[in-house]
Amino acid sequence: MLVNSKLTIYHKYFDKNERVDKWKRQVINNVWWFGGKGASYNKGLENSNDVKIRIPKDINDLSSLEIRVGDVLVKGDTNKEITMQSDLKDFEDVYNITSIVDNDFGLNRHLHIEGK
Repeated sequence: MLVNSKLTIYHKYFDKNERVDKWKRQVINNVWWFGGKGASYNKGLENSNDVKIRIPKDINDLSSLEIRVGDVLVKGDTNKEITMQSDLKDFEDVYNITSIVDNDFGLNRHLHIEGK
């Protein structure tokens, strides 16, 4: 499977000891990133900013990946630690995950993620 980018995932979780929401940052180095910000005549106005990402399983170790719908995606390898999603306002390609599909079959096994 072709790859063209890196991806940073911010996974939100509740710290029971401190009783506060926290964010865990994970970088994935080999992903296929398609779509993004900007108008599109082909997809219509509502879907013009959607992004689709494929994470190949054969070249990425996903064993420690924590991900769910609602987590935040940033294109590229960011080293910014955050305490709230608005801390990412300076980044151009920021999306919330709307769908996760585990395509665990065939020759191109991958995790398929969509975001808005």
